[in-house]
Amino acid sequence: MSGRTHSRVTGWIRLIVAVYLIAVAVLTLADPQRAVVEQGMPMGAVLPVAGLSFTLGVFLLTGFMSRVCGLVLACLGAWQVASYGLGVVPVLEGLVGVHFMLRGGGAWAMDIYVQKMQERARRRLST
Repeated sequence: MSGRTHSRVTGWIRLIVAVYLIAVAVLTLADPQRAVVEQGMPMGAVLPVAGLSFTLGVFLLTGFMSRVCGLVLACLGAWQVASYGLGVVPVLEGLVGVHFMLRGGGAWAMDIYVQKMQERARRRLST
């Protein structure tokens, strides 16, 4: 696979994960009691995780600070595994978070445009 294809695949993964995180957070915040039963976590953990998931989803949707979001997502997945045991979703969150930390946000990420603007500003300052 070429670098361009890797970037597009990473971009699609980022967008899918972002929509998933936002959707799960909205459902959790809409009915926290049901979320407590479904997720097997206490209310004191469900609401902050939902808030963090929503925030990560919005940042990943825009592609802004994707590597930092990847770090937070990996830590969130690791915390869920350590606190509440193995599960498919926390493990996938951790793995996808590590992927974003290493590869960035991929295609269509705002990070790319911010980096280009910073490079132009540095070139102007150096000349």
